[in-house]
Amino acid sequence: MDLLVEPWEDRQRVRVHARITPFQKPPNLEFEIRDANGEMLASAYIVENIDFDLVITMHLRRLSLQPQQFTLHANIQYDEIGLVYEDQILFSL
Repeated sequence: MDLLVEPWEDRQRVRVHARITPFQKPPNLEFEIRDANGEMLASAYIVENIDFDLVITMHLRRLSLQPQQFTLHANIQYDEIGLVYEDQILFSL
């Protein structure tokens, strides 16, 4: 999975670009954004995704005014198999 985070100008939302390799059966996708303390600021769960390239907007909660690093955690899973791939990237606003 290729991941890219693109902050919106308002610093309250980010675009998450994800590109996944072709698959035979649609997977479930899970995304979480956490701050430097590990607190979850946003999450998204997509059931049986059918796209190879997707862009989603995630709304961030409880942001401090001070700049900090965030982590986007992403994983691919199937109901029958479980977790098949996970990745994370760091970004800042």
